[in-house]
Amino acid sequence: MIAPARFFPIRPGRFEEPRSTGHRLYLVVTAVLLIVGCAQAVEEQSRDPSPIEALAMRDVPRNSVSDSRARGRQVYHHYCAICHGAGGGGDGFNSSNLAIAPRDFTNSTFWEQVNDKRALQAVANGGMAVGKSVLMPAWGRTLTDGQMRDVVAFLHTLPGPVEPKNPDSDSPPGSR
Repeated sequence: MIAPARFFPIRPGRFEEPRSTGHRLYLVVTAVLLIVGCAQAVEEQSRDPSPIEALAMRDVPRNSVSDSRARGRQVYHHYCAICHGAGGGGDGFNSSNLAIAPRDFTNSTFWEQVNDKRALQAVANGGMAVGKSVLMPAWGRTLTDGQMRDVVAFLHTLPGPVEPKNPDSDSPPGSR
């Protein structure tokens, strides 16, 4: 048998509240929790961003090559060095776990064959987008366009000096 529902007696035209303090206590506790939750949300919004978040949020001019390389170095070491290595030699901590060795950016012949557009495409869309390893993740949704350009600018600092292409090999490059 189903127990009958208990209702508070209501006279026509009047509403009677329960006479317990539990109802009022519930409302007070709910209000306090809402206030505390809002205060914590405001506090979280005011926290300082991480160095990588700060790079993404900063609106700085992108014309200074040295600044761009410095920003790119930070992003590279945060996201890329685990596979490509701190020095860009393809010898990062995770490289031994990969079936295909990561790109060695210190090889100057690589930079003779690759332009910045292709390097940006590899960073943004992953290795598969440029016909290379499918293990290289796409960073286009993680990094901003500026951060990806900064990383490519930093990558140019990794190889040793590239010998200038000189058709007359007997004379030094600046002697003409």
